Amino acid sequence: MLKKFMDKKPMVVTILGCGTSVGSPMIGRQTLPQFKNPKNHRLRSSLLIEPFGRGGPAIVIDTSPDFREQALRYFPTENPRLDAVLLTHTHADHLHGLDDIRPFNFYQKEAIPLYSSSEYVKEVERKFSYIFLPTQEGGGKPRLELVSISKDDFTLKECSEESLKSLSITPLFLRHGSIETLGYRIGSMAYATDCSEIPENALSKMKNLDLLFLDCLRPKPHTTHMHVDLSLEYARKIGAKKTIFIHMNEDLEYEEFRNQLPEGIEPAYDGMRFEIPSI
Repeated sequence: MLKKFMDKKPMVVTILGCGTSVGSPMIGRQTLPQFKNPKNHRLRSSLLIEPFGRGGPAIVIDTSPDFREQALRYFPTENPRLDAVLLTHTHADHLHGLDDIRPFNFYQKEAIPLYSSSEYVKEVERKFSYIFLPTQEGGGKPRLELVSISKDDFTLKECSEESLKSLSITPLFLRHGSIETLGYRIGSMAYATDCSEIPENALSKMKNLDLLFLDCLRPKPHTTHMHVDLSLEYARKIGAKKTIFIHMNEDLEYEEFRNQLPEGIEPAYDGMRFEIPSI
């Protein structure tokens, strides 16, 4: 199994959603002219990572409230799978689709590990208490294994998929206003959403990237997110071969924004897919 998936296939990364907490368009604004362009329709932010190629083992960063729709649109249509969840934080727009992992439990007949800081693991247990309490099953409950991580690199040893067990992941601890969120680096890809600052310790772990996904909420400054000028500053500082701005609100019209950005930096759109060198 390990040899099958590591036979020089590129890592495949798919943007499941690149919008803000209210999505884009926000309710009541769907008739605005910019929404004639489907690239301005943004589900809540989430990422699909297939480390050893399309259709292989799969990791998701965050389970947004739109996760069911995202899985229907962007996961493989035959034998879709989900082997692990990496959680950045427990705000609703990054967590509240968690119940929709159930079909993967049905198919795979096993629990799926969810990794995050000890604080956020406890918060998941509190917010989704019905998963862990002996309540009635009804249509089924998600089967999760909650795994606390520290600031050190970690592997997915709790994952049942053998090819993922030795995969090394680097957590990136970021500032999101007054709270801490997690970004993640896997191989030459890093994901940093919902942040207003990237501390030096995290920056030191973001060198030599092929692909960077970076928070970029809107043109004007914000208390808990990066705005365009700050995102550009960090993009230049990190120096990834390609930087993709994510978690954008409707003020950032896709075509206009793309034309304003320097070479090597682009705005995201839902379903955007990349292949980068295998791990």
